[in-house]
Amino acid sequence: MISSKCNYALRAMLELAKREGAGPATIVEIAHSQQIPARFLESILRQLKQAGYTESVRGKKGGYVLAVPANRITVGEIIRLIEGPFFATDNSSGNDVFNEIWGRAEAALVEVYDSVHFRRLAERQAELSRQFVADYTI
Repeated sequence: MISSKCNYALRAMLELAKREGAGPATIVEIAHSQQIPARFLESILRQLKQAGYTESVRGKKGGYVLAVPANRITVGEIIRLIEGPFFATDNSSGNDVFNEIWGRAEAALVEVYDSVHFRRLAERQAELSRQFVADYTI
């Protein structure tokens, strides 16, 4: 289960990936575009900055940008940053039948989440937006 904070961090990263190369995005722009409460977004962006995923740009036209190219940041990295490990299991007991299940489940999650980069998410979001443009012609 992904927390709201993690969901907001993923959405903030998606927004920055969509704007990659277009200059900084303000907290207000990111919050509005991704429907994230601005009061949470500031601390999330600070955490992403401390981890080296974003940079802040000061000044009148300041805001946030990706510090790493979007094609080099995976969903899994951000989930682990915000949530920690996928499964926190005690593997000290080698005879616990659940350890095998948790290990297989974690491997499946890692495979999925670490195979998705933010550039691909931004591209897919653009594709979906083009498909669902409202047509009001009569």
